[in-house]
Amino acid sequence: MSSGRTAIVLAGIERCRKRLWAHCYRMTGRRADADDLSQEAIARAIERADDLHDEGAADGWLFRIATTVCLDHLRRERRVRAITELVDPIAFSDASTSVEGPEATVLLHDDVRLAVVAALQHLAPKQRAVLLLHDVCGLSLGEIAATLGTNGNAAKATLRRARNALGRARGRTDIDVPVDAEVVERLSRALAARSVSALAALLADDVWGVVDGGGIVRVAKRPTLGARALLRRFQNLNRRVGVPVACRVERLNGEPAVLVTLPGAGSAVFASVHVETRNGRIAAMRVVRDPAKLLPLHETIQ
Repeated sequence: MSSGRTAIVLAGIERCRKRLWAHCYRMTGRRADADDLSQEAIARAIERADDLHDEGAADGWLFRIATTVCLDHLRRERRVRAITELVDPIAFSDASTSVEGPEATVLLHDDVRLAVVAALQHLAPKQRAVLLLHDVCGLSLGEIAATLGTNGNAAKATLRRARNALGRARGRTDIDVPVDAEVVERLSRALAARSVSALAALLADDVWGVVDGGGIVRVAKRPTLGARALLRRFQNLNRRVGVPVACRVERLNGEPAVLVTLPGAGSAVFASVHVETRNGRIAAMRVVRDPAKLLPLHETIQ
């Protein structure tokens, strides 16, 4: 193994380590998978350092390896996601939600917003890979074709289908990017006060919401459509949860979200609430109640 090539690869790994992790997270939607797969990709890259022929393209080469590792994992797993299944919320400080380029309403550079990562999971794995490699990692269609063992025309067609599929999975793109932080602050106060009227004042008429209980916490099996229906569910939850809750705004998945905790030792995380806003109102609400997804937040944010 060439020591010079190995040094170049190691430098690329240090430069891209967090982005490689975020890429694996976007591909899988799971924190633990991102941990394992990014490490596997790094190990493969070090082992195959002599395969790096263009020293100036080390970063793209690393993302191609990470993509292959993720596709292999997804092929073995072959999971079917429930309509209400979200992704692991993460406290990832390097996440970006700045608007860049003509594709900004479809996929932002280094985007790990929970709504977007959740939508990505409903694309076929190869569509997911092509979209991320092209729009986020900046690889050419030729490089992507080589990664997937196909040709440029096929990669281009897959990219077009992936963008359309992501648009359908997202539902709408007329939302604030990033989310309106003042609306999130007001939501946090409304939830802490258990105020139906304060929450009602924040909801757009056509708001929709989904709750992920991970098959452990009993929640609705389908999305809730409309402000009235969502408020009814909030009232029902208020009746079931008899203890006060504490709410605070934390930066999760690159933008403000509400973290709801229960009183007592350790202040266990009860939920994370992620919203999309439009014209000063909440247009969509995604609530994570799955204890397995929330436990790492308790450990990270405390």
